[in-house]
Amino acid sequence: MDWATVPTPFSKYNCVIGSFPEVYCRSPHHLVIPMKHSYLIPFALCAILGPLSIAADHSVETSITEVSLFRDGALVTRQGSLSVPVGKSTLVFRDLPSQVDPTALQANFTNEPSGVIRNAKIFQPRDREENKTIEAIRERLDEAKKTKEKKTRILSEAKADISFASSMRDSFSEEFGKLDGGQSLSLQQAKELADFVAQTKVNAYTQIDTVEIEIKAIDKTIKEIEMELAKANETAILLSSIAEVEIEMDKAGEVGIALSYLANDAHWAPQYELRAFPDRGSLEFGYFASVWQFTGENWSEIELSLQTNQANRQGNVPELYPLNVTQQEDYARKQSFDSLRQRIPDSSAELLYSSSQPAQAISKLSDQRTAISSTTVSFQATIPGNVTVPSARESSAYEVLEESVEAEFWSESVPRIQLDAYLRAKMRNTLALPILPGQALAFVDGKLSSKVHLDKILPEEETEISLGTDGNIIVTRTEGAQKDSNSGFIDKTTTLNREYKNEVTNLHSVAHKVIIVDQFPIAQNTKIEIRRKAPPSSDVEIEDENDGIFKWEATLAPKEEKTFTTAYEVIYPRDWNLFPEL
Repeated sequence: MDWATVPTPFSKYNCVIGSFPEVYCRSPHHLVIPMKHSYLIPFALCAILGPLSIAADHSVETSITEVSLFRDGALVTRQGSLSVPVGKSTLVFRDLPSQVDPTALQANFTNEPSGVIRNAKIFQPRDREENKTIEAIRERLDEAKKTKEKKTRILSEAKADISFASSMRDSFSEEFGKLDGGQSLSLQQAKELADFVAQTKVNAYTQIDTVEIEIKAIDKTIKEIEMELAKANETAILLSSIAEVEIEMDKAGEVGIALSYLANDAHWAPQYELRAFPDRGSLEFGYFASVWQFTGENWSEIELSLQTNQANRQGNVPELYPLNVTQQEDYARKQSFDSLRQRIPDSSAELLYSSSQPAQAISKLSDQRTAISSTTVSFQATIPGNVTVPSARESSAYEVLEESVEAEFWSESVPRIQLDAYLRAKMRNTLALPILPGQALAFVDGKLSSKVHLDKILPEEETEISLGTDGNIIVTRTEGAQKDSNSGFIDKTTTLNREYKNEVTNLHSVAHKVIIVDQFPIAQNTKIEIRRKAPPSSDVEIEDENDGIFKWEATLAPKEEKTFTTAYEVIYPRDWNLFPEL
């Protein structure tokens, strides 16, 4: 008699059921029923056990629709739909990134079904089966290797044919002319053998040439498949997480669901292009995003938003702890004791700690404008159109916005240190986004000038930026005659006279402002006296009298030259040596 085995979720029913003497329990978890009564199984179970509410698993096919990219991660949103039955079900999302924040998982219905989401979790299974893609690639690789083995055998046989024919020819030559029972090999036999050897070699060499070409092609195919397999294995490692979402529906129907998770292996960094036109007084500001993601997923035709804040940054206010001040020797002893404790930790503390730890190119997209919005804690720039960001080790750059801002230009030089003049600009950030710290390529009049670093500049904030050296401002510095003298009979002193001329020439085609920075020495002893002779304080800007640094400011006409002179006296005891030397 045929039997049907039915799993039972309740071990307490491991006995004879109802009035069917043929029904008995083969194990604590199975009912064994004759097949002639199998049509009664649902009715018998429902009558005895009542309706069972067992959650079914449903794999969900989804696609990435949008990505919010932070400075240190990406909030990826997937959407999909499927038909689900009434009651409890578990939706399974496979091949998700390995490096995710399990606490940031979100699941929501995209339509309005009659049901609720009970639970959502993301994890990496311990025993993960090899996916079908990798299995198919391995099969292709094995087939290619078997084909190569066959071709290699054919090649060996062809080479053996050549060797065999050559041996026959050599053997015939040795025996030709010898009598064997009154007979010798004839010339006709020699001719036939020669024809055989020649034809054998022709066939073999032709086959060798053909097979070697085929083997070379197979080797290329094997290499390509091996690279494909390596990439597939890498992707499988990168995509080893599974998300499960438990739902409970009041009625069966189509369910649309969105799953969002925070992937760690992704970020963006700002890049800038500064195109300065000093003679026009304008500065074109190019704002670009260097986008990188190595999650294993390809973000294809998605809506990409850039967030200016960090997703994983600690959001709590820092807390101050008592500032304990002690004698230096006591502090050193405490540090030594703490170091010893770190090398020999308390065993119970170490056990508690170990048991609590888990195992461990710029694209200009379109003429559309970037949509920019802001919240209390962040700015968001949504790239126009749908973009594709592949999972790769290299980054891609996308244009965020480009605007022209008004700027005031001047050139600044510190001849005491360097004779180069540097083009500077004062601007207000009229962009809708904050300028984040990053590198900028500076172009002046259409030519690359230098690479500079920009600090954080909030919207409407004024700042000064450097744009590299200005070749149209020529600076020279000459030292005047040094007049050192000694004086005094009782208080013997030495007087140093120093003079420096800073000559500046404007080669710009328009009037241009220049700032020259220089300094006077500062006495660090009351017996040293500094007398400032030039320039007078009324001609310069002095921010701090105690550091001796001052600035000249002048607007020079085209080809105008101007000299800025620094002169001072230093008086000090004659038997002293000054440091540094002046």
